[in-house]
Amino acid sequence: MLAQGNPAMTKANRVMDIFYLDEQERKRYEAAWEYESDRLSMISESERKGLERGAHQKALETAKILKQFGDSIAKIAQATGLSQEEVEAIN
Repeated sequence: MLAQGNPAMTKANRVMDIFYLDEQERKRYEAAWEYESDRLSMISESERKGLERGAHQKALETAKILKQFGDSIAKIAQATGLSQEEVEAIN
């Protein structure tokens, strides 16, 4: 009853349940835990890469507009974080 209202006790009970697993059950638990941890890491990495690609695409779009306004390559590169070569390559 005490564990229901107390998150610390609920977690402690879960840890104790794992502690009392037999060796085969513990190995299955550890394998499942490792799998889930790897899966979450892959999802997180994919999200990070997607955000980076989106940010880079936005910088390219901004650079294109600034270039159309006639701003200098150096100024556009500084404002967008792109290299001068990337800015020069924008049509």
